[in-house]
Amino acid sequence: MGGYGEAVSKTIRTPVGVMWLDDAGLLWHRLDDGITVRVEHADAIRDAVIDLSEGAPVRVVVDVSGVKFADRKARDAIASSLDDSNEVATAVIVGTPISLALGTLFLRLSRPKRPVRLFLDEAEAASWVAGVPASG
Repeated sequence: MGGYGEAVSKTIRTPVGVMWLDDAGLLWHRLDDGITVRVEHADAIRDAVIDLSEGAPVRVVVDVSGVKFADRKARDAIASSLDDSNEVATAVIVGTPISLALGTLFLRLSRPKRPVRLFLDEAEAASWVAGVPASG
């Protein structure tokens, strides 16, 4: 399962996918193919981030390329919940260029408190997020 070229040190199941911390210290969350993300998942995802990282500042790669649907309430709740988490930066892997364009627009409107970028390529996502300084 590991992320881009890294061994896995810890793994847990979230309500929407699998989350793990790799040996380089990146936290990965790969959402299940065909999943519908709901507003009630927000707190469980935030808690999983804190649990795996043991509360330490962490850089995150999230693969949403297989997500079937996430309505605005769910996206807003997760974004808000994670703004108050220990995430230093988040790289989001999307499945299509259209998703990339729509997601970029959403990020401009939502203005997250930490650096967030969208990618089509896992290696690029991991490289970018690993290079974000802890101060953001």
